[in-house]
Amino acid sequence: MSYYQVMLEGKDFPVIWEGNEEVFGFFTTRWVKASNDKEAELNAVELIKNDSSLVDMTLSKAELTPMIYLVEIQTVNWLTYVRKSPGRGYSFYSQGDSENEN
Repeated sequence: MSYYQVMLEGKDFPVIWEGNEEVFGFFTTRWVKASNDKEAELNAVELIKNDSSLVDMTLSKAELTPMIYLVEIQTVNWLTYVRKSPGRGYSFYSQGDSENEN
């Protein structure tokens, strides 16, 4: 097993922000233990999908499908993994009116 730092980006997450419905994206980093890069990516995405703080704030909208994308992955030493694992928090950004940005 190896230790990985996995940076992910979420897009099309509808939430209520300051009383208004808005679509947000985010960046986040998770530290996971896995046999290979692909397993590390899947483990990190699973952590995000099971994060109740994110799930609880995300609205269900038929026209939007929230997605999580791999941005970067790298192996790290065990000490970094132990100190930071599994990681938490998000850096959110407003996607504005994404339908009219094209």
